[in-house]
Amino acid sequence: MRKYYRFIDGLRKFAKARIEPDEAIGLARTLLKKRIAEREQNFLCLAERGIFHYAQSPYRPLLDAKHIGFGDLQSWVAKDGLEDALRALQAEGVYFTVDEFKGKTPVQRNGQTFVCNEAMFDNPYLSFAYEVRSGATRSAGTRIRIDFDYLHQRSLYDAFLLDLHGCLTAPIANWFPVFPGAPGINSSLRFAHIGNPVQKWFSQVAEDQVRVNWEKRIGTRTIFFIHRLEGNPLAEPEYAGLQDAARVAEWAATALEEHPQCVVYTFAASAVRVCNAAAEKNLNLKGAKFLVTGEPLTHQKKREIEAVGAAAVPVYGISEAGVIAAGCGQPHADSDHCHLYKDTTAVITHRQVVPNFDLTLDAYLFTSLLYESPKLLLNVGMGDYGNLQTGGCNCGFGELGFDTTLGGISSYEKLTGEGVTFIDTDFVRIIEKELPERFGGRSTDYQLVEEEDAEGFTHLQLRVSPRVGNVNESELVEKFMVLLRRGEDSPESWAQSGVEMWRQSGMVRVQRADPVTTRSGKILPFFLRKRNPEAAAAATT
Repeated sequence: MRKYYRFIDGLRKFAKARIEPDEAIGLARTLLKKRIAEREQNFLCLAERGIFHYAQSPYRPLLDAKHIGFGDLQSWVAKDGLEDALRALQAEGVYFTVDEFKGKTPVQRNGQTFVCNEAMFDNPYLSFAYEVRSGATRSAGTRIRIDFDYLHQRSLYDAFLLDLHGCLTAPIANWFPVFPGAPGINSSLRFAHIGNPVQKWFSQVAEDQVRVNWEKRIGTRTIFFIHRLEGNPLAEPEYAGLQDAARVAEWAATALEEHPQCVVYTFAASAVRVCNAAAEKNLNLKGAKFLVTGEPLTHQKKREIEAVGAAAVPVYGISEAGVIAAGCGQPHADSDHCHLYKDTTAVITHRQVVPNFDLTLDAYLFTSLLYESPKLLLNVGMGDYGNLQTGGCNCGFGELGFDTTLGGISSYEKLTGEGVTFIDTDFVRIIEKELPERFGGRSTDYQLVEEEDAEGFTHLQLRVSPRVGNVNESELVEKFMVLLRRGEDSPESWAQSGVEMWRQSGMVRVQRADPVTTRSGKILPFFLRKRNPEAAAAATT
């Protein structure tokens, strides 16, 4: 009952505390400048209380084994700066790979062996109001606790980004799946909080296609009810499947008849679908800004969006830390060039061996800097890698000191398409064991090849060796989807939406051909054909 009271009381106060856009941008600039100036101090305060003075911290065994105390960390930061201090910790074995973080593999370092689970990384000082799930499938996904103070502060970052692109008061629409997926409900709450509520929330998945337990279903209805009660109503989700992209395009074109700009916040592939639908119907989308997230904004996807006069703004986030980087609109070599919100998150790289992809690359390690972070991260990998640079940029981010940039962002831990992510270890079992048991052949007779077609859409080519013999391809694809969905029966699972979206898009296609071999002659369960050859070569040196 205390939990429910805290949720309703916090929600009521949050809904009532709506601020106007002009006020929001003023608060945002003040907050960001303050946090940049206090960045190292904020990190040390969080580390002292949340790690060194918290006996249950998963970092303590690694730190204690190397006799690293808070005073050591303090002196490293004072002498060399935050990033160099984090690199010193990483060199001493104080980090977690994504598989260690998720509890898939034991931590074996500094003479210590133990197994983690994601809950161990929850911020112990967060008074959470509700939970969402990350977009991982075959499991319930990473559980993310959200509180209203966190949403308030994240909404100020939204205000800054919208203002940077001249869209602070432009009409906004979302195209995200319904709850329990995080992006739709979270962004709706945040945009309403800064005085520019979402006008339309389109959902690629119908509500009756997703099973959510009674507690979360009532909680969701309560969110909408209280916002209406406080005079700050939220747009309720309405179904628009992937083949209904024209509805989103028509909304944008209508909005642009009355406003110089509009905003559509969605997955990168969904943005391409909207722009293609606009081109087919000869709709004007000049002035539309697509905030795209959930999957890489490749050069091809960006070209498809810009071909109709719209602009793509990459928004990079991880569920465990929220949005951590966003695009500034300046031209750069990387299509997904983003400025790191370095006041909230620090990033360094770690040399990572990825056996299923036959790669060795520099993976990102993330560190939380603020008490409001849902997860307390200290050099934790999330399965992503890419470029990491520091340098000036003549934009609003650069003026505030956000001089660290990310680009060419990819994942080695999951396959992504239509904003949906699937964890590779689940695929390994399906490809090497379950499909051969059902359709014949051996573990090396099946392979997934991820590639991007001419229109910018990502597809998975399910290659099946001719040695397997006759196979009913539609039955094979359906069995593949069933195996993906098998672990999703929990009503907590966001993955229900994921499989439905992959079905709608025809994401998986069968090809009768021998699996592709690597240069060293290996047959791996995955082959990323769309990887830039030069980048792949650089990553493996």
